Amino acid sequence: MMKKSLLASAAAILALATIGGAQAAPVPMITGGQIKFSLDNFDSATTLYGNVVGVKCLTVVSCNAAASAPALGSVGSVSPSADTMGIFSISTISNATLGTTLFTKGAQGFITGIFGDLSDHTVEVTLGLSGLNTAAVSTGGFFQMWLHDNDYNPTLGPAVGAGKDLNAGMYPGVSSGTLLLSGNFAAGAVLAGDLLSTYFTSYNNGTFGGNGQGFLNITGGVWATQFDTNALTNANGGKNDLFLTNTFDDVNGAASSIRWTVKSVGQVTANAIPEPSSIALAGLALLGAGLASRRRKA
Repeated sequence: MMKKSLLASAAAILALATIGGAQAAPVPMITGGQIKFSLDNFDSATTLYGNVVGVKCLTVVSCNAAASAPALGSVGSVSPSADTMGIFSISTISNATLGTTLFTKGAQGFITGIFGDLSDHTVEVTLGLSGLNTAAVSTGGFFQMWLHDNDYNPTLGPAVGAGKDLNAGMYPGVSSGTLLLSGNFAAGAVLAGDLLSTYFTSYNNGTFGGNGQGFLNITGGVWATQFDTNALTNANGGKNDLFLTNTFDDVNGAASSIRWTVKSVGQVTANAIPEPSSIALAGLALLGAGLASRRRKA
């Protein structure tokens, strides 16, 4: 009787994992180990701090004044001081420990998200071998990601209006569906000796080609238990859940032609614990192997 009950429970879990319950697209199953999210995104960012070498600002207020124009996504936003915001789409999720792919864009639906409310508080322009470069350090920041039947539509642009405010977590076709993860950019994590900043970015003034990085902490979503692990050590010895790196540019106007600042590719890494359903399914597999062994012996 106990075996029948276990088999029935595991079969129910398998059915939900396969059809996603009432979801149009099933929620991908997370296995334990080192997880990597590969993503594409479009940013709206404040970049016009000028070409004069030196420190441009040391507070959010002074950085607002130093920029000749704010990011388009912050104009009329709930957070008008925000300097970085955008949308992203997950292309794959893989388990590097096991060498397996957990999610592929399109084949298993679409996972899209929003990030925003990152405000520059220190900006410096330097002259190097590649010419003039700008480095910016930010505070604040959040992200949210959902499972959908359709991908994001970047041609809608970042401007506020018609149910769209990136800094409020609103973007048509993105901010709906099944919330998989939500979280914040972690303060005091990205730069050694800096206990305030949440995100660091640098770029070439001529091409806008550059990169950024930051640590993230999980606050909610159906995957929260699997990723809220505090398994990563940051630059100041603290513990966080995820680490983001990205590389961006505006080659051939691919972003600016649809009113974004840059497009980018990136990855988020984490050490996850397996979700209960995957443990149950593993138990079912072991149980089946045990029953088969008993039949052979009989």
